[in-house]
Amino acid sequence: MLSALWVASTAQLVLIVHHLAVDGVSWRILLEDINIGWAQHRAGAPIALLASGSSFQRWSSVLAEYALAPEVVAQLPVWEQVLDTPAVLAAVTPGVDTFATAGRLSASLDVETTRMLLGEVPAAFHAGINDMLLIAYGLAWAQFLGAGDGVPVGIDVEGHGRHEELAGDVDLSRTVGWFTTKYPVSLRLGGLSWAQVVAGDPALGAVIKDVKEQLRALPDGVTYGLLRYLNPEVELSGPEPTIGFNYLGRVGAGPGELSDELWLFSEQGVSSVGVTGAIPMPLAHSVELNAVTIDGAAGPSLSANWMWAPSVVDEAAVGRLSELWFEALAGMCACVRGGGGGLTPSDIAPVVLSQQQIDELVSVGVVADVLPLTPLQQGCFSRQYRPGGSQRGGGSR
Repeated sequence: MLSALWVASTAQLVLIVHHLAVDGVSWRILLEDINIGWAQHRAGAPIALLASGSSFQRWSSVLAEYALAPEVVAQLPVWEQVLDTPAVLAAVTPGVDTFATAGRLSASLDVETTRMLLGEVPAAFHAGINDMLLIAYGLAWAQFLGAGDGVPVGIDVEGHGRHEELAGDVDLSRTVGWFTTKYPVSLRLGGLSWAQVVAGDPALGAVIKDVKEQLRALPDGVTYGLLRYLNPEVELSGPEPTIGFNYLGRVGAGPGELSDELWLFSEQGVSSVGVTGAIPMPLAHSVELNAVTIDGAAGPSLSANWMWAPSVVDEAAVGRLSELWFEALAGMCACVRGGGGGLTPSDIAPVVLSQQQIDELVSVGVVADVLPLTPLQQGCFSRQYRPGGSQRGGGSR
């Protein structure tokens, strides 16, 4: 399950752990432990690591129980509809497309663009970095495939899976294990040219908002796996998307924390992870992107690690996809620099307003949020507008 090797020539420690025992979050926990232990050792103090979190066994029992909950079962029709999205690529050929035969390509985004993607871009659209990277991934695929306006793109998305809110007595912040979730999404993109994407045209901002709302409308991704694998009373089957996306987050020291005395993740190590798993096991997707932000001496850099099935696509095609993804990300930055961004309907719930109504509010002033009416405001409003009947979507700003 664990192998370690010290490379004296480069002063690097190579750690290889079976995926059954670790996920992306686990590596950050392990790195923290290594640095704590190393600092204590250098100081001549006994090594005393932080307490571990809830056990993986406890978490498994939480999931098994939650899989039967009525609110989880109620999401079945939504996931069935998502799975109806036609695959954008042919499926892998078992016995031919394996981790041993897979094609691999790595590329890195510049520090300036990465910094903006980590901060200003998601903040402008009131979204997470994972949302923005996934939307750009969908835009790249739509352009690559020549998908027409409204043609859905099905993508398998991985998540961290550490949904501690499911049980009050669970703390997974310090637990090492494989908690990853996987769930499909179906994104409808289109209505703008690639030139508009690259230039960061206002139309790109509108598409980003629309796709963000598509993602917000989906159930929690953990419910997909619970219904497909842990609830024997329902059947959620059928082919899954043939393209995959996984953002592993940010690894390494944070800004201002880099030190020659700290152990850091190596970018070369992250990009070579696939090589360590080069075994004759079938690939999960015809094309898969695993991305991670790595803190280096010059700043954070987004690393893109592509893997593909040789029977479906070739290196030139994946190279083009990689370029398109980076172009879409740069276009998002350009859009925000030009003033793009803003609220969407899910940001102001429980107030109910359409995107058009939100845009109309923004056109007459700066809107930080839209709040429901207070009881006093509701009384004044109902007395003033009583002849008009119920006013749906009333709010204050």
